Amino acid sequence: MTKKMTITLEENLIEELASLSEETGKKKAQVVREALQDYFDVNAVTKTVQDYKMGMLETVSHEDVRASLGL
Repeated sequence: MTKKMTITLEENLIEELASLSEETGKKKAQVVREALQDYFDVNAVTKTVQDYKMGMLETVSHEDVRASLGL
């Protein structure tokens, strides 16, 4: 499901958005959706790496993964 929202952007971002939209043949909303999804994905990976470095994640050896999959 999609919902409509209004945002305020700096003029240079609006110009870049229009340019990219024209170059790719994508609607501006699609470019914004893709950019936001990429941003969220990068942040999720960054958080996971930080959690790993801080020892907050349990690690599993390659051998244990193979064993649990019956390989």
